[in-house]
Amino acid sequence: MDYGDKKVKMDFSGIMPAIASPCDENDCFLEDKFAELAEYLYENEIDGLYVCGGTGDGYKMTLPERKRATEIAVDISKKYNGTVITHVGTMCSRDAVELAEHAAAAGAHAVSSIPPSSFNHEQLVSYYKDIAKSIQIPLFVYYIPALTGKNITLEEMLELLDIEGVAGLKLTDSNLFFMRRLLIERPDITIFSGFDEFLCPALMYGAHGGIGMWYNLFPKLYVDIFRCVQSGDIDRAMELQNKLIDFCNLGWKYGLIAVFEYLMKQRGFGPHYFRKPQITLSEKLIAEMQPLLEEKVKAIEIS
Repeated sequence: MDYGDKKVKMDFSGIMPAIASPCDENDCFLEDKFAELAEYLYENEIDGLYVCGGTGDGYKMTLPERKRATEIAVDISKKYNGTVITHVGTMCSRDAVELAEHAAAAGAHAVSSIPPSSFNHEQLVSYYKDIAKSIQIPLFVYYIPALTGKNITLEEMLELLDIEGVAGLKLTDSNLFFMRRLLIERPDITIFSGFDEFLCPALMYGAHGGIGMWYNLFPKLYVDIFRCVQSGDIDRAMELQNKLIDFCNLGWKYGLIAVFEYLMKQRGFGPHYFRKPQITLSEKLIAEMQPLLEEKVKAIEIS
């Protein structure tokens, strides 16, 4: 792909936490806590950061806050030679373009966007074209049908991937056959698996890396899964993946967002991670799940 005179990083791969965006009681972005979390993740040997996505609560942050998050992520990532992909999705193409242009100017390596769920396919193509033509860095489509409520056909996805400037996609779905078909049809694209519970099999099917929520809590384990698959130690990779699935099963039982926020609070990276309206756990549920969570977390940490 030709991105003009601007030099871009094209070797997208590895483990990229969808970094959380800590906030205070008034929902204001806590820059120092965000920077602290970014440093912690890089100290655990991640490959980059996915900024202001769903886990980063980007849709509920102000545009200035989202821009500042990108600036901080880029600044910290330079010290570790890390990759930054900024999520620029909004319900308004104008705002998405503004965020994309800022991310490119700030030094992000790529941008990505969840599509507005109300769009039909023709509008979706136009939406991604507007973003892609506004920047000279790669764009990653974000496919998450459970959130958008829309399933895209193979032909429709290939049309999105043919947009000039689109380098690949973040695929948050359990349909690995769909992912494999995309790689067969477009072997030059990059695919990040966005389904935390499927990282190992997704990598085995050809995904180039992973972007996910639980990476904030267990970065080293996801790094180890990636490295085990890369080295061919699939048995070890699946052993680690199954420990994560045991933990994630509790997350699904008690509520992914609420459990994530509860555990992140315990790690001390901020009082909150999701802005109002937000879901919190009752004291009764916390008392019920805490010993179970401690058991699963301990099993992960000693892996």
